[in-house]
Amino acid sequence: METPDRVPEWAKALSILVVAVVLAGVTDFLLSQAGYDGLGMLVWAAGYGGGVIVVWAVWLRGLEFDPE
Repeated sequence: METPDRVPEWAKALSILVVAVVLAGVTDFLLSQAGYDGLGMLVWAAGYGGGVIVVWAVWLRGLEFDPE
């Protein structure tokens, strides 16, 4: 049985989606309902901002945009 040496691209995208959107959104909602609006907003911003940084690091960092 071979061990895969790379994580499939769909798995990376799904994990980013789950962490950045679902986890941050649900945590923001729960904190806001508990009366911690500022902390909820911070968690939301960190989750979505972290998702953007991860997308850049995983997919966009290696791209070259040189004119031909």
